[in-house]
Amino acid sequence: MLLAKHQWLRRFIFSFSIQLLMVHLKKNLILLIFWIILFGFITKSIALRYGIPFLFLSPEYFDQVNFLSYFIVGFAIGGFIMAFNISSYIMNSYRFPFIATLYNPFLRYCINNSLIPLVFVITYLINIFNFQISEHVFSVTHILLLETGFLLGLILFIFLSITYFFTINKDIYKMFGVRVQEPSRETSLIKKQRIEWKNLHLIKDSHDWYVETYWTMPFVNRLVRPVRHYKKEMLLNVFKQNHRNAFLFVFLCLITLFLLSFFQDIPFFIIPAGASVMLLFTMFVMLSSAFYVWIRGWASVLLIGIFLVVNSLYSLDIFGNHNKAYGLNYDTEKAPYTNEALDQMNCDTLLMAADMKYTIEILNRWRLRNIHPLGKKPKMIFINAPGGGLRSSLWTFFSLQYSDSILGGELLKHTQLITGSSGGMVGAAYLRELFWRQQSGKIEDFYDTRYTNAMGKDILNPIAFSLAVNDFFFPLQKVAKGYYTYNKDRAFSFEWKLNQNTDGFFNRSMHEYKQPESEAMIPMMIFSPTVANDGRRVLISSQPISYLTQNYFTKNVRVQPLYDAIEFGRFFEKQDAQNIRFTSVLRMSASFPYISPIVSLPSEPRIEVLDAGMRDNFGLETTLKFMYTFRNWITSNTSGVIIIQIRDKMKEAPIDENPTRDIIQNTLLPIGLLYSNLFNIQDYNQNQLLQYASLWFDQRVDIVNFVMRRNEKEGISLSWHLTNTEKNQIIGSTDLPENQESIKRLKELLN
Repeated sequence: MLLAKHQWLRRFIFSFSIQLLMVHLKKNLILLIFWIILFGFITKSIALRYGIPFLFLSPEYFDQVNFLSYFIVGFAIGGFIMAFNISSYIMNSYRFPFIATLYNPFLRYCINNSLIPLVFVITYLINIFNFQISEHVFSVTHILLLETGFLLGLILFIFLSITYFFTINKDIYKMFGVRVQEPSRETSLIKKQRIEWKNLHLIKDSHDWYVETYWTMPFVNRLVRPVRHYKKEMLLNVFKQNHRNAFLFVFLCLITLFLLSFFQDIPFFIIPAGASVMLLFTMFVMLSSAFYVWIRGWASVLLIGIFLVVNSLYSLDIFGNHNKAYGLNYDTEKAPYTNEALDQMNCDTLLMAADMKYTIEILNRWRLRNIHPLGKKPKMIFINAPGGGLRSSLWTFFSLQYSDSILGGELLKHTQLITGSSGGMVGAAYLRELFWRQQSGKIEDFYDTRYTNAMGKDILNPIAFSLAVNDFFFPLQKVAKGYYTYNKDRAFSFEWKLNQNTDGFFNRSMHEYKQPESEAMIPMMIFSPTVANDGRRVLISSQPISYLTQNYFTKNVRVQPLYDAIEFGRFFEKQDAQNIRFTSVLRMSASFPYISPIVSLPSEPRIEVLDAGMRDNFGLETTLKFMYTFRNWITSNTSGVIIIQIRDKMKEAPIDENPTRDIIQNTLLPIGLLYSNLFNIQDYNQNQLLQYASLWFDQRVDIVNFVMRRNEKEGISLSWHLTNTEKNQIIGSTDLPENQESIKRLKELLN
């Protein structure tokens, strides 16, 4: 009995499945890293803050979570599983020479290499079920139907792949006419063999791995037959032929991915973002196996060499790969970006005076539109919108839309300026656009819930799809915008999907907002993306605003002037600045790393801009400078200023109650602290600026906050994709007592 137990334990340890797992741990860590990342995604252990797990747990296709969306994700995961099997077979099959003597060796290999994929699929199904139950959207029956869709997609790809290999792969019998003998199940399980830790009949070379049993269809465990009597060349030829077919399959898959890039603006091909992530992983795995087939041991060296060459070509901009803002002219003379050029432009006091006079005319029109029936001076409202992807877009839009409806349309009417960053400016821009269209008679009711639903629609799917099938190759497609053409990449996908979600309302140039802003029909908007070169801001407006880039003279302080911003409209005037597409301005303000690419501007040296939140997440710096510039007019013509801050988190940051860190955390501490506390530091600094405003501003300033509800455990993902629960959580935030109190306070201030 003891001997039998020992034999079963040994056969388990030296089974083909377990030994393949050991090979991966020892030889193929890169393949395992992909699996570790995927397990982290589906268990919400990795990138939860950025919403990556929800791309797998709740995928959307045509803005719907349904059977088809899960089917597509399952199909893509099936592709990754087969890429994993193919790569593993190419790199490891020669270590197990016995499989060359079996019928359909690649199929047998896949069956025994399914331990990790099987655990992943089971874990994935469990997490899908738990997540959808917590969403309270679908019934248990419907959730099981969604999971069935995933399984059907997974099985379909694996079936098609296995059919391909079953058709063209050859085993030792087909190649050499050698009879293959696989023992029956009874023989495999009952036949007793001498217990040995080393079976010389199974091992011929030092690189071979010892195996006693393997699984075959239909899930029968068999003993490994000796292979010593086979010629080594015969076994190697079987592997080589299988490898060539595997490489052909890899090549066809890569060509398919490349061809898909030509359909990135056709809605049918915009697959769920989770499936696009799987395409990206699949591509990396297949490329690694392809290089291994070509050059074997030199694969790593060649990959590093290719990366260095491509990196050099990229830096030289030979392929025109730097992302551009649509509407700008990149073919004309570049604007000089030097300190001397900035000094010359910013020292033009006559220009600044003219711009101030022009803006005062706008302020006068604003005052006429807000005349109080009893002759009281109106309140002037400034709106500060936060960064934070789609969550900030939806929260900014809905909180302002809801407040304006409660206040009888007085909120936007009293608003003079909207500033901020990233997603918040997208939401504010959409509400302003609807406000303008209602005044123009183009829409009936901009409080309609369909506009709220539109603002919460996914933008990430086309970005991820473009990233997977296009951006990792050299973009070959071009897109015409006005008089110029640009590369068609994920930046195009962002703008295309944003326009699609908003019924094309943003499909206009920045210049088209000049007249309604100057007539005070709609609030001014000033965007302020950050210059990566030196940390300055690029101030973008349809109006001339040179006064916001100036250093004002003070009689008691003598200091060397340091200009912290450039006026986009004048700086790039010769490059058609006012022709820039409005969606490109929104994108520049929301250039979140890796998702929407850094934008290059036509200057020498080239200016590259990042998210506006890197300098001023709420736009308060711009607001205060505008107030300072026109402080005398505001004091004389208003009864005070209201600054509405839309916040996606509480102003008072939570204190870290567990500062104890391990070695890795301590190593990354400076970088982690800088990133995690970046917006807290901005809050501290801006709070001081508000306090000092009382020294130069004689009117009253009221700060009114609208704070988004945050789940303490998971929060709301910083992404361009939201789940149903997250959307409901955001919209429900207006019911928070502090937000209701803010609306009540606004009523009192405006009355």
